[in-house]
Amino acid sequence: MVMSITKSGNLPVDSSQALRPPRRKSPSLRLVGQLKNAEEPTLPEEGVAFDELLRGIVDACASNVLVLDEEGEMLYASQSWLEFMGAKGLGLSDFATSFYFTQCMRLLDRMPLDKSLPTMANDIEKLRSGNSKEFRGEYCYRGPTQPLHFSVHGARLDLPVGGFRLLVTYKDVMSAVDALRRSENGLSQLLEKTKIVVWESDAKSLRFTYVSEQASRVFGYPISRWYEPDFLAEHIHAEDRERTLSLLKKQFTEEDQFDFTFRLLSENGRVVWVHNLISVLPKGGKSRRLRGFMVDITDRKVAEEALRDLGGRLIAAQEEERSRLARELHDDLNQRMALLSIEMEQFRHDIDKPVNLRRRVKAVQKQAQEISTDIHRLSYQLHPSKLDHLGLGPAVKSLCEEVSRNGKLKIDLRQKGFPADLSRDVTLCAFRIVQEAVRNCTKHSGAQAAQVILEKTETAIRLSVSDNGCGFDPKSSAVKNGLGFISMRERVHLVDGQIQFYSRPQRGTRIEVTIPLNQEVNT
Repeated sequence: MVMSITKSGNLPVDSSQALRPPRRKSPSLRLVGQLKNAEEPTLPEEGVAFDELLRGIVDACASNVLVLDEEGEMLYASQSWLEFMGAKGLGLSDFATSFYFTQCMRLLDRMPLDKSLPTMANDIEKLRSGNSKEFRGEYCYRGPTQPLHFSVHGARLDLPVGGFRLLVTYKDVMSAVDALRRSENGLSQLLEKTKIVVWESDAKSLRFTYVSEQASRVFGYPISRWYEPDFLAEHIHAEDRERTLSLLKKQFTEEDQFDFTFRLLSENGRVVWVHNLISVLPKGGKSRRLRGFMVDITDRKVAEEALRDLGGRLIAAQEEERSRLARELHDDLNQRMALLSIEMEQFRHDIDKPVNLRRRVKAVQKQAQEISTDIHRLSYQLHPSKLDHLGLGPAVKSLCEEVSRNGKLKIDLRQKGFPADLSRDVTLCAFRIVQEAVRNCTKHSGAQAAQVILEKTETAIRLSVSDNGCGFDPKSSAVKNGLGFISMRERVHLVDGQIQFYSRPQRGTRIEVTIPLNQEVNT
């Protein structure tokens, strides 16, 4: 659709009127600013036809296109251009004369607005004079309310029968102020959703000099309370206070960036776990300050504790069931099989039968003895009695000797600091890891020799199991998802220990475990 504008200059004033085309049957183009009192120049018939064709093309174009005549006056525009300008609050009256182009200042390297900067009118004049065929740039229209930023492309189109038209295409460009405002709004929403508090404090006194609004929503205290002297020290959890304050004062003198976790008390007494990412500013000078992000990780900590509690209870239940099965196998089945062997031995001596019968009885006796041995071995695998009665060192030694006797793997055991009085959790964790590691050596690695090093220090149990087998890729899915590796990780995590796997294909494997002592573990 096209809206004609009469030469009397009756133009709609606001943008809503600009977007309401009157009904008419003429071409689908809108005349938007032809205000000259003089009659329109007469074009040859071919020129009129070409102009009508150009109008149809522009009207059908989805881009924001404006067409100027040879005098640089607005001739017609696409519907998209009218809607685009209307959305900016500009009506047709704003484009009544070329004065609009003088108000569009070119932005050079995003420089601030300056009256000395070239305008769009300057670039359009170069097109009119033939000094240039096109121009591109970003412009700012200094409107009555706020500046509007556009990316503009202008080009000169020569008509086939003489004369020319100027085509100007617009694209929206976000101003630096709008971009900054949008960035700040996005950052504010991110900080709010992720429960992140931005803060600054004096490095020595640890008194806050700035705290973002999220602090009030996360902890409940008014922002004014955060600026009180010793606010941080008074609201750190009692169990974390000494360690946290000492670490803060120590780290800012040694590191420019560091992070750590501690607990804060909210206004209603709720314990909030916070992880702090801290930078020391400036890097040099006496007056230094701390700037950081305080991240609320309470939900994550609660989930970790729940998972840890669940894993501990599952392992405890598993061990209890193994102990029960071990007792039943040893006290019931094993003794019954021993009695069966004795009875069959007496049966062989008391009854005078042919040789073949005696041979059969002897074979049955041998089978019964083998069953008894297998049951004893199964009982040991489920829960070795030596672990409860003699401790970790003898139990590991017995395990290594038994595997070596079978001939599949020769194990070199080295112990230091044993016998030792250890908690049941630490003892069981270390033994199960040795058991699982040795089982992997015999079953998967193809190793002929392995070494187990077990050492107790004043602060930790250190365990190393290595072999000369085929090795593996520590990053493979088998390591991440294998039940044996998962079991070892969970057991070590349960006692606040650390475990590392070192291996390369055809280079063997080494597992190193460190279990701290004097730790309270919930199972």
